[in-house]
Amino acid sequence: MYRDNTRLKHSNLNLILIVFLSEFVIVTLPEAQYIGGGRFPPYDVPLPDQDQGGYQGGYQGGYQNDQGYNQNRDGYRNGQNGYQDSQNGFRGDQDGQNRFRGEQDSQNRFRGDQNGYQDGQNRFRGDQNDPNYRDDAGNPISKGLGDHVATIRGAEVKALLDRVDVMLSHQCTKNVASQWQFETNVNPATQEAALVAQLEYADYQRAVWGILNNISREQFQDGPIWRQIQFLSVIGPAALPPELLDRYNKLIYDMLAVFNGASTCAYNEPFKCGLRLEPELTVVMARSRDWDELQHQWLEWRRLTGQKIRDLFEQVVELSNKAAELNHFKNAAEYWMFPYESPNFRDDLDEVWAEVKPLYELLHAYVRRKLRDLYGPEKLSDMWGQSWSNVLDVTIPYPGKNFLDVTEEMINQGYTPLTMFQLAEEFFASLNMSVLPPEFWAGSIIQQLPDRIIICQPSAWDFCNKRDYRIKMCTQVNMKDFVTVHHEMAHLQYFLNYRHLPKVFRDGANPGFHEAVGEAIALSIATPRHLQDLALIQGSVDDVPHNINMLYSLALDKLPLLAFSLSLDTWRWDIFEGKVTSDQYNCHWWILREEYSGIKPPVLRSEIDFDPGSKYHVAANMPYIRLSQL
Repeated sequence: MYRDNTRLKHSNLNLILIVFLSEFVIVTLPEAQYIGGGRFPPYDVPLPDQDQGGYQGGYQGGYQNDQGYNQNRDGYRNGQNGYQDSQNGFRGDQDGQNRFRGEQDSQNRFRGDQNGYQDGQNRFRGDQNDPNYRDDAGNPISKGLGDHVATIRGAEVKALLDRVDVMLSHQCTKNVASQWQFETNVNPATQEAALVAQLEYADYQRAVWGILNNISREQFQDGPIWRQIQFLSVIGPAALPPELLDRYNKLIYDMLAVFNGASTCAYNEPFKCGLRLEPELTVVMARSRDWDELQHQWLEWRRLTGQKIRDLFEQVVELSNKAAELNHFKNAAEYWMFPYESPNFRDDLDEVWAEVKPLYELLHAYVRRKLRDLYGPEKLSDMWGQSWSNVLDVTIPYPGKNFLDVTEEMINQGYTPLTMFQLAEEFFASLNMSVLPPEFWAGSIIQQLPDRIIICQPSAWDFCNKRDYRIKMCTQVNMKDFVTVHHEMAHLQYFLNYRHLPKVFRDGANPGFHEAVGEAIALSIATPRHLQDLALIQGSVDDVPHNINMLYSLALDKLPLLAFSLSLDTWRWDIFEGKVTSDQYNCHWWILREEYSGIKPPVLRSEIDFDPGSKYHVAANMPYIRLSQL
């Protein structure tokens, strides 16, 4: 067992939390296949669990698959980005086959072939073997502009960026439509189309990147123009040479294939196998109080995931740093922190965590004591110790004064998924925000479709054409999903309010900003006052016991997530920066888990193990800190 002198201390006791797959134990101890440009699960293996999110933002020009609301942190899909949160889906087409059809008018015609996008203003020729992209006159933007771009000034730069924005938005629409097709109808054909679209988009980014890298700050003084150039000049892994990009994507694919294909056998029923992360293992780890069963599943999951991707991850680290250097960063850690625009981002996080930590320590001590009284050895519930919500029922401060849940009343009043979305729209309209465009109601999927496989995680989508915005969500009539609907619609409101800006400015102000907006809305929706206004609460529950229980339930979910997020991305930053070598991966992980969260593994671990690799975001090579909303 790894040890460190850093301990959380309460009442002069050194504590550790022994972590299980979805379970902790607190004890008192003495000192001591190729995927081009995106990440997609293979169609023939299980889909990611509901909390599998992460971030690969617009500046990376790829696929954003973030977690989801609550434990399943959620996000958005915006053009070159994507977002997947909790657990739901959307229908992208207007026909029975769920096929996206673009505008067929003279201004904007979408062509479904693999060679590109054509509209009335510009024509993109997507020959994957030719980096030259041509305008409507047949002039290659790569060579034609690249020859003299170093000499252009002011208005010429503005015209160039306007032209790039139009073409980037068109190609973005094509790419997002293909990803939508895949996620709402998972099969070999839609998967292949999605991969081709991602490759085409990466090729286009590389062409634009090659042009804009020739522009220097001295050529003009316009701040917003230079900011556009800065962000368009950062394209993430797409900057890799084609052979290395292929290798990078294949490594990500292989790690996700391992993760998505993992399954275990039941503890006392060795012939009952095929237990997936969602839903079987999550349920077992949340509800079981059998110590041996918990430890069995905790170890098996890590043996079948983390251990198998360790060598692949080491190669991804090397290529990630190479891509960062091509984007003019020192390493991938600097690249991941770039969109936050703080030269001292890590120090900023540590300062904020220092403010939150005293509250976390109080929660840690309270939960430890409650569970010790109940069990002897204390257990906490969550997949990786990032949320303790599953022990709410046995640790709630005021038993009998349950935290607010209006699910039963919603059912009694005949709520449907459509009702929930309509009420959410009314909520935003009451704040003088935009009503949703017709394309939203015509295209969104708000319920599970029985005739196909859907990546069923709530997500908000921007199709990059300033009019088509959608949500996919397999909505259930319950309070949790009611809150999530509002969270997702907050993303759409962000899209709608920024649609007049160039594409590069339509993403969040930083990777965590969208989530912060959605979370702020979600917190206001779940208040007793608002639920009373909706007649979902018939009597008053605005008293101290109910309010304390509600705030306590939020603390169980939010505070451990902060510590986990800091641990996970600090661990990867240290690796990218060369502070940690491959023979220290697992040891360093548990040092950080103890430092930030006060937890330890249930059994002795070694460098044969690769415990952080049991988390989806490590397999997908996606940043995680955005979900903490510090």
